[in-house]
Amino acid sequence: MHANDSFDVNSPRTIFAISLLASITPSAVLVGPLVVGALATQLGFTPQQGGNMIFAELSGAALATFPAFWWVGRINWRKVLYFALALTVIGNLASTLATDPWPMGATRFATGIGVGTIMLVTLTSAGLTANQERVFGFWQTGQIVFAAIALFSMPFIIPVIGIRGFYTGLAGIMALLALAVRSFPTGGTAMPAFHWSQLDTRIKRLAPPALAGLLFFYLAVGGVWNFVERMGNAAGFEPRFIGYTLSAVSVVGVTGALTATWLSTRLGRIIPFAAGIVIIAVSFVLLYGLSSQNLFVMSAFLFKYGWWFISPYLLANMTTLDPSGRLITATNFVIAFGQALGPFVVGLFLVEAITGQVIDYSPALTTGLVSFVFCCVLFTPVVKSNDRLLVRNGLQ
Repeated sequence: MHANDSFDVNSPRTIFAISLLASITPSAVLVGPLVVGALATQLGFTPQQGGNMIFAELSGAALATFPAFWWVGRINWRKVLYFALALTVIGNLASTLATDPWPMGATRFATGIGVGTIMLVTLTSAGLTANQERVFGFWQTGQIVFAAIALFSMPFIIPVIGIRGFYTGLAGIMALLALAVRSFPTGGTAMPAFHWSQLDTRIKRLAPPALAGLLFFYLAVGGVWNFVERMGNAAGFEPRFIGYTLSAVSVVGVTGALTATWLSTRLGRIIPFAAGIVIIAVSFVLLYGLSSQNLFVMSAFLFKYGWWFISPYLLANMTTLDPSGRLITATNFVIAFGQALGPFVVGLFLVEAITGQVIDYSPALTTGLVSFVFCCVLFTPVVKSNDRLLVRNGLQ
């Protein structure tokens, strides 16, 4: 893809604007565990209903992928950004009026479409830059820093302003982000269309299990992560302690990504893939019958470290499978939809676990572990095939 005007996408102003919007736009999802907790304590939502709000927003963000095939090459990107920002402002303000799960779910779904559209503009704009790795590094680092600050401060802020104040604040912030729109390019060439018939035999054989394996992985991590705050609350931990822990692990997660960057393919990809799965699985096991703050901290740290460690390998295996990039849109959709599906599926099991006012979160953890088994069965052949390809090409 290349810019269709003379706009300098490599200017510091544009790179800053890309990083700024990419960091703040998905804020309601980045702090999902605390949002679920606030919906439960302040609006009386069940954990399942709170998780469904995350599902609704992420589903909207995932579905925003499909209209992009049409507007990317046809409509001024700045106009798209203004529309998407307006949608998030309206959606967040409408969320302050909703008191029941269904209306709230509708407002979060609409907000998610705006969020997904904005994120797609930041991704495609970053793809136009000369040093994409550097820009994506800023893109990801900004999210980590913002999530850490938000998770640290929310236990202080939410009791004062409430969940409605949180959504009102988001609406105001999204409105202010409109000031950065003029720093974006006006457009680029259209996205390449995805045609199954154009893929070679190896890709056709491995792409379906690879995408299914990704779906199960993100279902597991998305399902458990969004209920971590509720698990700590059920164990009797103070909200501030939970917020501090989740804030700290967002920063520690960077070490997982740095480890993956340093290790690269020195050990191939099957060993890091297996190690990442095991690390996250251990973090799930530590949450069973949670009673110790130390176990909660250890589990949270292992969870985020393993998640950020394995993610680059998952994406690298998809790009190695199809270097042409034709699978990347399907990959992005599966990741977003898997994270959306996680809290919804886990929430269904939590309903069966309610005994009086006490909720047993073991079904959530078991669902995550079972999903990892399916992920390993489906994704391992893809990793092994890619490892053989790397050895054959002398890249390992």
